[in-house]
Amino acid sequence: MGMWLYPTIFICVILCLIGYYLTVRVGHKIEHSGEERDSEVPDKIVEHPFLLNPIVLSYAVFLAFTGIIIFYYWARGY
Repeated sequence: MGMWLYPTIFICVILCLIGYYLTVRVGHKIEHSGEERDSEVPDKIVEHPFLLNPIVLSYAVFLAFTGIIIFYYWARGY
């Protein structure tokens, strides 16, 4: 097993837990409101549509993690 197995598993578990929490939170919000329609988009998201997008955040975490791996191997001289 490589040395990156456990950090990769850790990052994947964290991303899955965050996704699950956000999904459950939205489900509870719909249950309590009694409406099944989408709510209005908050002003923060309208002003910064990419900043709070979970797909973009997942790519950012992936790119940061990949960058760390590349830098590690570059610094060791492989």
